[in-house]
Amino acid sequence: MNSHDINDRLPKWFHRANWAGGALACFGIGAFPLIGQETSWAIALWAFFWAIMGLGAARNAKIGKQSIHIPKRLDEKR
Repeated sequence: MNSHDINDRLPKWFHRANWAGGALACFGIGAFPLIGQETSWAIALWAFFWAIMGLGAARNAKIGKQSIHIPKRLDEKR
């Protein structure tokens, strides 16, 4: 069984929900230090990084990209 077999059996909404949950988590991780603290360059950089990661995950959710990937080197051992 390879990652394509697994992905073909899962509905498209599963992958969208998986990416959307990741996007929300990224935005939360990035926003948390900004709440109730003084901001610094390090905190701003942290928030910017996680916002970019969240935007990427949100884009993948929008296009419905498959969210499960098993690398070929691990797939051959099954």
